[in-house]
Amino acid sequence: MVDFGDVTKKTMSRNITSDPDDGLGKWSDDDIKRAIATGIRPDGTRLTHTMPYEWYSKVALADLNAVVAFLRTLKPLKTPGF
Repeated sequence: MVDFGDVTKKTMSRNITSDPDDGLGKWSDDDIKRAIATGIRPDGTRLTHTMPYEWYSKVALADLNAVVAFLRTLKPLKTPGF
């Protein structure tokens, strides 16, 4: 069973573009792979359980590298305020 947290609370997806302030621009490739596969950000805090990192922990390294390569192609965008 996967824990998706409290479904009564709002969840906002994070900015996965290369923006250095709001996105992944300051994250290394290894930081991104670690977050995808373990659910831990570079600062040591955990991602929410809406990210299926338990599944991604079993993904081949070549596939994780491909995901990072794709993310690096996204143009930087600022996260809109809510």
